[in-house]
Amino acid sequence: MEEKIVIFAAGSPSAYPLEYYNPETKSFEGVIPELYKGFSSKSKFEIVYYMADGSDRREELLKNTQVDLVSSYPGEEGYEDCERLTVLSAEEADGLSEYTVYLTKAAPEDFKEELYEYISGVGQERVSGLLIEASREVPRDNTPVIVAVAIAVAAAVIITVLSVLLHRYRKRLRKALEDKEKDSVTGLGNIDYLKRYAKQFINDKNRPLYQLMYMYVDIDHIRRVGGSQEADDFMRHCAVTLQDYTSDSDILSRVSDHGFVIMKLSLDSGKAGDWLSEMLDRVRAYSKTYSKPYDTEMHVGIFPMKKDSKNLDEAVFSASQAAIYASDMNQEYCFCSDEMLSALVRDKQLQAGIERGFENKEFELYIQFYVDCDTESIVGGEALSRWNHPQRGLLAPAVFVPLMEREGMISRLDYYCLEKVCFFLEGLSAKGVKSFFVSCNFSRETFASLDFAQRAGAIIRRFSFPKELLILEITESQSVRNVSQIRKNILELKKLGISMMLDDFGEGFTSFYDLQKYPINGIKLDKNLVDHIMTQSGATILRVMIQVGHELGMTILAEGVESREQVEALKQMNCDVIQGFSFYRPIPEWEAENILTQR
Repeated sequence: MEEKIVIFAAGSPSAYPLEYYNPETKSFEGVIPELYKGFSSKSKFEIVYYMADGSDRREELLKNTQVDLVSSYPGEEGYEDCERLTVLSAEEADGLSEYTVYLTKAAPEDFKEELYEYISGVGQERVSGLLIEASREVPRDNTPVIVAVAIAVAAAVIITVLSVLLHRYRKRLRKALEDKEKDSVTGLGNIDYLKRYAKQFINDKNRPLYQLMYMYVDIDHIRRVGGSQEADDFMRHCAVTLQDYTSDSDILSRVSDHGFVIMKLSLDSGKAGDWLSEMLDRVRAYSKTYSKPYDTEMHVGIFPMKKDSKNLDEAVFSASQAAIYASDMNQEYCFCSDEMLSALVRDKQLQAGIERGFENKEFELYIQFYVDCDTESIVGGEALSRWNHPQRGLLAPAVFVPLMEREGMISRLDYYCLEKVCFFLEGLSAKGVKSFFVSCNFSRETFASLDFAQRAGAIIRRFSFPKELLILEITESQSVRNVSQIRKNILELKKLGISMMLDDFGEGFTSFYDLQKYPINGIKLDKNLVDHIMTQSGATILRVMIQVGHELGMTILAEGVESREQVEALKQMNCDVIQGFSFYRPIPEWEAENILTQR
């Protein structure tokens, strides 16, 4: 262990509870000594009190430059040639009192920088907490009068500091509440804002007079085609437009990435279309007005509130489903119907079984093989999920994944599948299969979370299979937000030896930029590109993408390959790996393991 550099300090033996000498322990105690201990535990420097015998030697030691640090309290002078570092500030009746330490000429420069950074990082709340803790321990010495006075002074300081901190805390709390209830893109309130105001203004008497209208936008399409900035600009346009059609008695908010909600007071629900059509025309005109290469559509789901419609989450969900139905049917708006609500009941029942599904291991791992483009032999596979529901049978991801996303449970499925993939690779390795890789996809919410690298890394480290056989896929939609956090997560996980692949590459205009943002090992060409490979323009685009990827040292994988003609065309373009129904469909993990171990 590296020997620490000793830094000498001179302190006041009677500044209880900030700093005082305890004759029983023959050492300095209090807030400042505790800060010194905390700093020493994290630094190459160790702060010790010089000539700690209960005497106040600060003036003497400072004059002879025998110490690096000297404590100072309000009203004390004689530190003109030292650098000042404030430990605690307190607003008192006659102004601001500051409790400081001074760094003498003897103090090393790198020590000064570290101490400044440490004290700044501790914060006034922590210092005040130490002050309160120290005040509980009264030193036993022969100066009871001094101690009593010191306690009274300390109590006054504590009360003052806490009142200041409480005021600041309340101010920060109000600001935090505003930020928590605000959509950062449009400036509108979010779902928490909607719930709070709905609770304040809507009751059993007036609830049937309201309609909950969900305005749905296929924002993922705009992001793929135009990028995240285009998507944000359009959502801001939608917010401004909706505000023009919102009265003082209505509540407008952006409740999700895809949608807005207006709780509209309306005496005649049949007249909703009068202003909705006009509003939707303005939204549609955006693409033409600003010459955008994509359509700008909005579809509305309307849920007429009833006296017993007290669950706002269910009302929002019902209206959102009606809006999506309107989008699928190419209608401007749609009222919730009995049939639609019956489907919602089925979804609710499915939702109720999710927890049981995890407990009973009903979510199963399926593998769809990748093959080498030249030899057409199996080289890897993509991990997919299926829900083996006890009543409804085998369910595809399209049935339960959107439900999990709405319920905030998608991350649990992501980590569950990662663990099953690691078990699968571990089992293959034990049976001698050493070169089969598996790619594992994650939702945007999971991959961009602050603890993703930590949680995923903890799962991966439990297994001993060759880590280069595990690939994590990032979808293009993930790249439009939280770029810095995603990049940080990628770099952290790559330390384990795993690889990263960009999924759905080439579907939007932002894909080439993604290659610069993220340190990835490969790209998966989107199925829509493969579908157009037999056209001249489609073939040219794919050829260029494969060439660029190879020049950047990446592995190129094409998905959705469903015909022999597509296979031959990809071979001519030197694609590395292909996947599709022309070779293999998704199969259970046990079946995939049998195939691989029997080869």
